[in-house]
Amino acid sequence: MRADMVVVGSGPNGLAAALLCARAGRSVVVLEAEDTVGGGCRTLPMDGMPGDLGTELMVDPCSAVHPMAGASPFFLGFDLSAHGVELVTPPVQLAHALPGRDAIVVPSAPGPGSLADGLGSDAEARAWSRLMGPLATRTHDVVAAALSDQRSVPPVAATAALGVAFARAHPRGALGDPLGPDGRTLLSGISAHAITPLSSPAATGVGLVLGSLLHSPRGWALPVGGSGALTAALSDALREAGGEIRTGFRVGSLAQVDARDVVFNTSSRILGRILLESSPSPAVARRARALTDAPVGGAAAKVDLVLSGPVPWRDARLAGAGTVHLGGDSAQIAAAEREVAAGRHADRPVVLVSQPWVTDPARVAPDGRRPLWTYAHVPAFSEVDQTERVLAAMEEVAPGVRDVVVAARCTPAARMGDHNANYAGGDIAAGRVDLRGLVARPVPRTDPFATGVPGLWHASGSTPPGPGVHGMAGQHVARRILGGLPAHW
Repeated sequence: MRADMVVVGSGPNGLAAALLCARAGRSVVVLEAEDTVGGGCRTLPMDGMPGDLGTELMVDPCSAVHPMAGASPFFLGFDLSAHGVELVTPPVQLAHALPGRDAIVVPSAPGPGSLADGLGSDAEARAWSRLMGPLATRTHDVVAAALSDQRSVPPVAATAALGVAFARAHPRGALGDPLGPDGRTLLSGISAHAITPLSSPAATGVGLVLGSLLHSPRGWALPVGGSGALTAALSDALREAGGEIRTGFRVGSLAQVDARDVVFNTSSRILGRILLESSPSPAVARRARALTDAPVGGAAAKVDLVLSGPVPWRDARLAGAGTVHLGGDSAQIAAAEREVAAGRHADRPVVLVSQPWVTDPARVAPDGRRPLWTYAHVPAFSEVDQTERVLAAMEEVAPGVRDVVVAARCTPAARMGDHNANYAGGDIAAGRVDLRGLVARPVPRTDPFATGVPGLWHASGSTPPGPGVHGMAGQHVARRILGGLPAHW
């Protein structure tokens, strides 16, 4: 095919690059290997559940909750609401459920009083506010710094605020631990989204940025209609701009594409294999081998549940929670993440739970059936079914939950790549999240989006600014291709 630009992969980063270039007048074609667009940001029918009990239900096979979609510079410029996407903040944005006691909760508009209720005391609420307050007051700058291309100067005030917060929040922080037990557990659950040891500076960075977004206007919002609503809006806008999307088209060699610029919205390992298959020069072959050998991060195993009714949480406030963390207190979470990093299964893994019907009642069938979205952190390429571990963790904080589970299906980490090749082995971050990756993701190079082949670009969760539904890797590449972006695109 011939076009000014070909994008391989239709995740948010690929669609962002395609849309920005199409609106600048380039002819753009997006090639997607699967039958539906979106990559890790899709919503699909729950086909194949035992007894066909998933009929009429829709599930997000990967991402479900989207704090970055409501805050990233790309999506703010795109304006999701103007394209029919409704991001809804649940009554309880985040809860950390603990056995034998009330949960730690963060409400939709966390203020001093509500945080005191959620964290158990005024003192812990004040400690949390002292840590997150300086970040929450400049959320846009904090996000801009976190989502930069790591080659430009981020906002100075936000960078300074992040530095001070890091010195306080890191487990071995230079300024000491300002958080009480509940605050530390809350932050540990958030930091665990990096699926890396909590001692890693990268985990603390993830915890601070995501934690600060709990105080942003959108918070930890869920899109009505599921994650697929985001990529559907981007796809529609791309077509309106003259772009083309072809699904069911798997690219295995550069010989399949003919364009001035080719953008790979794939993991580093996939891009490396394609470069090697295409017989590049020896110098590019060396870079390609480095891409294929890029470190793999911790992984996730997906457990989809069909419930006959709501989760019977011991703490009734969790009925309104969009996201629930399980895995014990901060020490237990840290131990579990160390086990995963060492290639071992934790007896009590970190589990993420999302209740999509809290913000989207249409996700409930007329007879009350509903999908429950869960992940468990496991070693990469694990083939172990995590259903029992997830149910055991839920039973500790929601006694009787097994009585409302009418169907369950686990996608082990080893099979997470079946629906999205970028997630081979369950590595949903498309590469290890660590300190090295803050400046050299996926491999050391002057421009993290360049490949060494003129006109060939890399924009995915494997490149800065890393994983998440934010579209910023695509925007950074589009800026390089176009020589900048218009003020109002």
